[in-house]
Amino acid sequence: MFSVAFGTNVSTPLLLLYQDRLDLSTFTTTALFAVYPVGLLPALLWSGPASDVLGRRRLIVPGIVASALASVVMILGRDSVAALFAGRFLLGAISGVVFVAASAWMQEIEPSRDPLWPSRLTSMVLYGGFGGGPFVTGVLAQWAPWPLTLPYLVHIALVGVGLSAMTRVPEAGIVRRTGRIRPDLGLPPGTRRPFFEVVAPTALAVFGFASLSLALFPVLLRPAMHGIALFVTGANALLTAGAIFGAQRVVVRIGVVRAAPVALSFGAAGCALGVLAFATDWWPIVFPAAIALGASSGLAVTTGLRFVDILTAPQTRGAMTGAFYAVAYAAMTAPALVTSIARTRTGYIVVLSTMSVFAVAATAWLRRRAPQIVEP
Repeated sequence: MFSVAFGTNVSTPLLLLYQDRLDLSTFTTTALFAVYPVGLLPALLWSGPASDVLGRRRLIVPGIVASALASVVMILGRDSVAALFAGRFLLGAISGVVFVAASAWMQEIEPSRDPLWPSRLTSMVLYGGFGGGPFVTGVLAQWAPWPLTLPYLVHIALVGVGLSAMTRVPEAGIVRRTGRIRPDLGLPPGTRRPFFEVVAPTALAVFGFASLSLALFPVLLRPAMHGIALFVTGANALLTAGAIFGAQRVVVRIGVVRAAPVALSFGAAGCALGVLAFATDWWPIVFPAAIALGASSGLAVTTGLRFVDILTAPQTRGAMTGAFYAVAYAAMTAPALVTSIARTRTGYIVVLSTMSVFAVAATAWLRRRAPQIVEP
């Protein structure tokens, strides 16, 4: 999980270099980031049911190998916009397969008296990779040679470590080894209403707001970050991901029902701080914004995965985990959506402020609806 998560965001700080090298517009630059969930969403629909039928390992091992191949595509395609889009699309499809199967697997092989621990561990591993990849890239791209090659080589080396670790992990859980594999949102009877009213809004906070910190605010504030934009972009991603660890303690302390609306409230605060940074050109504000947005994401992913665990049996856990991630990653298109709507500085401020208001409204909604999901 860590090696694949690391690879998904290696290219995030490099978007600024690709923008210069290929003379990309702001929209195309953010679209390079947003094409990732486009590849991921179809994989999510298939990978959950497939892992329930075939077993987790049979999907994850090829996925890890393909993650390294995607980095090779990014290295060879650095002078082609089409190749970069293809590489990012491939990364999305791969991570959709690996994250869904591995998240379900983690629930099955990580024994603990704390029912939240498997979800917490999953989110910590994922966010460790999500933050570590762009931070390492930001440092290497800012000060090391071969900025468009070396970060991907680090990822390929990590894939080797991941494959070695996989040989020691036992297959576990209830696996249906017969039956057809069909795309499935994994919503058993009686769970559709709580999923769409509670789990889906929570999932939107997983990457909807954090993606602004990773791929939009650094692009908009780049003119103000003279000489250190690549490093700041990587550091911002690390702060976004690192806030997950503080968020873990909050979920344990207040419980998943209360944590869901808190996740949206942190998203509103972080988005508002990002708007302030852009409106004033005072780029250091992106750091506290990143912490708030990361906390929002961390609360949401831990809470959402626990909701899935409560609502499903082991036989359908992979499929509903895929549905959860489908909503979460669909929200990752937020930077591209913002740049497609806003064309001026004032437009960006208005659109981003509207998103903050939306998060406040969603907070109030979840405060009323989340109690319908009761922990066993």
